[in-house]
Amino acid sequence: MSVVPRWAKVATPSSDQSGFTLFELIVVIVLVGLLFLIASWRLLPLRGDAEATHVATTVGALRSALGLEVTERIVKDSLDSAAELDRTNPMPLLAQVPGRYIGAVESAQEADIPPGSWYFERTSGQLRYRVRFPQYLAGPKREGPVELSWQVRLRYLDNDGNERYNAQADSLRGIALEAMDNPQWPDPEDNIPEALETP
Repeated sequence: MSVVPRWAKVATPSSDQSGFTLFELIVVIVLVGLLFLIASWRLLPLRGDAEATHVATTVGALRSALGLEVTERIVKDSLDSAAELDRTNPMPLLAQVPGRYIGAVESAQEADIPPGSWYFERTSGQLRYRVRFPQYLAGPKREGPVELSWQVRLRYLDNDGNERYNAQADSLRGIALEAMDNPQWPDPEDNIPEALETP
């Protein structure tokens, strides 16, 4: 009688219990590659949607902070004191600036601006964002870096007709963070596959 229990006996593999054949391994690799290509084709456009959401959220926060600053100045002094915000950098108004904000520069040509970064250009008085994925913007493809820009501008009734704000003659109506002829991202719903749209 054997001392080794039956359940401890190891069965020797037969010739028909071998692992993957080379052909089966190649088929698996090809299928995984195809699945990866299909997934990337569907998911890569979402990078553009994420960037568009980031920009819209930041600009919305800036507009809210600018509105609060204007309100505070009106309460403490007058509407005319809010005119000092014209063409200034709105980023310091935020409680927390975006992580990719590099600060104020004299000119974009003189600074190294990486894609996906915010900065304030002093020469133009514009807040700018260098687009990280410009291929997802609507319209024709653009050469070189693509930038979006905004400027803090006064809204006033130009009573004297000189196209400049004059506190004595013109009526100040408000202050806004205005977009400067920026290209737009397409509607995110355009990137949703038809199979996902139907319940």
